[in-house]
Amino acid sequence: MRFIPLLCLLLAFVFCNYAGGADLPSSFDLRNIDGRSYIGPVRNQKKCGSCWSFGTLAAAESTWNRVHGLYDDQAIDFSEAFLTWSLSPLYDGLHGCDGGSLDLQQNTALIEYGVPLESDFPYTMTDPGSDLHWDATRYSFLDWYRIPPSDIETTRRILYHIGAVTAGVLVEDDFYAYSGGILTNQNTAINNPLPYESSANHLVALVGWNDEPGDDGLGYWILRNSWSENWGDNGYVNIRYTTAKVALHSAYMMLEPWSGANVVLENQEDLSATPWSAGGTLNAHGLDLWGGAASSVTNRGTILAEAYAETELATARGVYLWGGPEGQVINEKLIGALASSDNNQASAYAICLQGGLVDNSGQLLALATSHADQALAFGVWAANGGNPLEIRNNGLVLAWAQNSGTNAGYGIWADSRYLTEVTNSGSIFAFADTYAVGVLLSGGPAVLNNSGTILAAASLEDPDILSGTSIGLLATKKTTILNSGTISGAYASIKSEDDTLLVLETGSDLIGTAYLKGNSDVVWLNGSGSEDTSFYGVETLLMAGDDWSLSGASAFGSIEVALGRLGVDGALAGETSVLAEGILGGNGSVTGTVANGGTVAPGHSVGHLTVVGDYAQTADGTLEIEIGDGIADLLTVTGTADLAGTLLILPDGYATGGSYTFLEAGTIAGAFETLTSAAVLSVTLDDATPGSLSLDVTRNSYTALSSPHNRGLASTLDGLRSTADGDFGSLLDSLDLALSQSALNDALASLTPRIHGLASTVILNDAQTRLGDLRRRLQRVDPDMQPEGKPSAWFEILGEDNRYGSDGGYFGAREELYGLLLGMHRSTSGGLTLGVAAAVSESRLDGRDGNDDSEIKSQQGYLYAAWREPRRADGMHMEAVVGGGLCQLDTDRSIPFAGRRPHSEHDGSLIGATFNGGYTLDVNGWIIDPGAGLSFVHLREESFRESGANSADLKIAARDNDSLQSQLGVRLSHPLRLDTLTLQPELRIEWQHEFNRKTEALQARLAGGDTFITPGRDLAGDGLLLGASLRARMSDNVFGMLDYTCDLQSHGAAGHALRLHLAVMF
Repeated sequence: MRFIPLLCLLLAFVFCNYAGGADLPSSFDLRNIDGRSYIGPVRNQKKCGSCWSFGTLAAAESTWNRVHGLYDDQAIDFSEAFLTWSLSPLYDGLHGCDGGSLDLQQNTALIEYGVPLESDFPYTMTDPGSDLHWDATRYSFLDWYRIPPSDIETTRRILYHIGAVTAGVLVEDDFYAYSGGILTNQNTAINNPLPYESSANHLVALVGWNDEPGDDGLGYWILRNSWSENWGDNGYVNIRYTTAKVALHSAYMMLEPWSGANVVLENQEDLSATPWSAGGTLNAHGLDLWGGAASSVTNRGTILAEAYAETELATARGVYLWGGPEGQVINEKLIGALASSDNNQASAYAICLQGGLVDNSGQLLALATSHADQALAFGVWAANGGNPLEIRNNGLVLAWAQNSGTNAGYGIWADSRYLTEVTNSGSIFAFADTYAVGVLLSGGPAVLNNSGTILAAASLEDPDILSGTSIGLLATKKTTILNSGTISGAYASIKSEDDTLLVLETGSDLIGTAYLKGNSDVVWLNGSGSEDTSFYGVETLLMAGDDWSLSGASAFGSIEVALGRLGVDGALAGETSVLAEGILGGNGSVTGTVANGGTVAPGHSVGHLTVVGDYAQTADGTLEIEIGDGIADLLTVTGTADLAGTLLILPDGYATGGSYTFLEAGTIAGAFETLTSAAVLSVTLDDATPGSLSLDVTRNSYTALSSPHNRGLASTLDGLRSTADGDFGSLLDSLDLALSQSALNDALASLTPRIHGLASTVILNDAQTRLGDLRRRLQRVDPDMQPEGKPSAWFEILGEDNRYGSDGGYFGAREELYGLLLGMHRSTSGGLTLGVAAAVSESRLDGRDGNDDSEIKSQQGYLYAAWREPRRADGMHMEAVVGGGLCQLDTDRSIPFAGRRPHSEHDGSLIGATFNGGYTLDVNGWIIDPGAGLSFVHLREESFRESGANSADLKIAARDNDSLQSQLGVRLSHPLRLDTLTLQPELRIEWQHEFNRKTEALQARLAGGDTFITPGRDLAGDGLLLGASLRARMSDNVFGMLDYTCDLQSHGAAGHALRLHLAVMF
């Protein structure tokens, strides 16, 4: 990765001026604001390590006094003893007279509990026991905030506008010996990747400053100590801005919400900072907003801050927004900060925010370079005290510090005691050869959701250089990490100081060791992936995803394989439990007891898994052993293998016969209760050798296991199995995994063209049904009702639901058909009717036992004729129909065992004819019409080829099929004549017999193999049709009819049809 051209391009912009510095005096002292002191006398902590309470309360008292206008003798005086003895036991980081941590929990205590006055609980070094003065009136604060390290400008503003600042210092001999003047030393730089954890051993308060430059060019702080007025300069010390690490641990209290106008700024221009100097510092802020609870900056332009100094401490900030908890910065283009000092420190911030939201979809660039002791670069520095903080990045964040004695780069540093949420789908880079941190989460609980890249490295120019401490993610409090991207650091990909839930999802790539130092850390593997990093300090590894491989060396308190497959390909340690839906595999080792209530399957294919300890398999557990071509899985147990449950033997590829050792143990106890193997393998267990179990295996042929329907395919596959490779080999490998003869035959059947054979049967049945529809239509034609030569037009709307039962190797299916049948005819005086008809239909055929389906479209045309004895209500009648047409088939075949779904499209043609005769009887108005007939259909289907399933695609030869049916039935009706309407209900029954049940076998060829034959689907031998209709004559020229038919066929087939008929005579 090379970002130097991007930075050079940034420098080449021509900018306009926008913002300068805040209007601060050159000196300021809380002891003398217009002659008034807003802080009380210096106190004495005596021989008690309670400096943390004195430094904190000095800052708190000054803030209270400033807000309430209390000064001189009115200045409030809080109780250090209450912090030391009453509050200290409530916080892990507070230790009474034994000191406090740099977490500054005492500040939080002032918010949560408050503090009484000194007069209510005077200071004492002696433990007061139970007399802790909880009944005294207590004074509480609103919030507290941290100040960035070495941030002289912000510290001055806080002192001027709010109150004293607590600060940690590194006290050494020169500090102890101070008696006057300006204290200066070289302990100025951070020495911890978390800057406020840098070396410090004393907490004090800063109450003012003086910008008068000294010999090193810097002004000084007025530091209030707690060693009585007899030390130093009446209890105070003038200390250079960075001496004794005094500028690295600063914080301040807030008593009231942020006030001032909320500024909403939207920038679409090119802006540049105008630098200003103060007290040996050079500052440049591209945008500078101070105050307001909800100010905001939205940048759609380019903002650049540059601070180049020779002797001054240089600080550059692209956007500086310091205010209340709802402040936000949104960047859509470019914000850059470049700070450089030849002889002093340099700090660069693309964004420096005290507020609640940073949203970056553009570029944030920070470069700090110093030839002195420290360079700090922050892509984003954001803090929000006890309020929520959210940072979103789908752009680029880059921080780069170089050339100084201590270089530290932070892509994002987010600090909130309430909750920090960082979402990254872009790129976050930090480069520095002392400390490089991609994302730093501090202050409180945090959530990181990363699907992008987080990279920390020593050098931008060569990220592979190993130097200093590079950490992808550093978290100080309880943290949840959801990672589906890359987190990289040469020292650590992740370092977390508190309880951590690390969820590794599909796409996760951790580059560098993960150190989790909490007491209940969990690494949760979700989805699928692999990691070669090592994990340290993790209490629980939880596999609850799909398929993961860990190849590093890691020790866990416990390993739980709850769901999916965990491949151990390195060296893992931990008490391991494999639950019912979990699988433990891999080619590495597990140290500790393995309790198997799920599945243990060594290797990824054939492999070797070692348990350094005991192996206990319960009655619900399975040991899965794969057999290859002359090789087999091996489970080695150095302790005792206590056996129960199931031994499952599966082929891995083409498995051949032989003898295979699959278990070696120090001691074997118990025995497997069940031995199960794939159908293609016959297996016996050999336990003759102590401490070892073996298998004697023979291979069965597909043909020997196949059903008659599958035998042609099975025989073909047997001839190809031993040499099959590529996709065809993989297909047969999957086929071999069937665990029973029944499952194997189901898998074989899915490779055959069953759906195509069934579709042919359905087309023949539908064609016979259309002939039957016309035949019954003609039976109802009454030529006497139609004047000679007058045409009659009619149509029927069709709807059918047909069910086909399973038959041999064919699955059952459901057909849903919709269509239209229409025609026109003329009648003569001699009882003859001649006409033409057409039918269009579309049906969907769905297999009930799988996902096979076919869509069938049909278009047919017919000529028909009918004769009835003229001018008689009874007598003979005859009907004949001849026709033909086309059909189109769009078919998907499912192969579940291989996860494939071939698709095909092909055409067919139809020819059909039917003849029927009967004699109508009129018995007292009841019409009884027995009849008999014969119908024939021929179907020709073209050859075609499937696609989409690779070697499982079929090429199917052309086929011809015939159906010859006889019909014998009777219909019964009785006209009902009303005033304006004649109704004629009708009942009918008809028996059908098929003379040509067998359809032509399907000749198919696998794309990856040879030709085979599959029997066709038989037509139903017999069928019974039950029908009812209601015909209405609405006028001399208009007829309507509603018809229902139930078709019950042999072999479990049944159909229901509903037809709406309308006829008009012209």
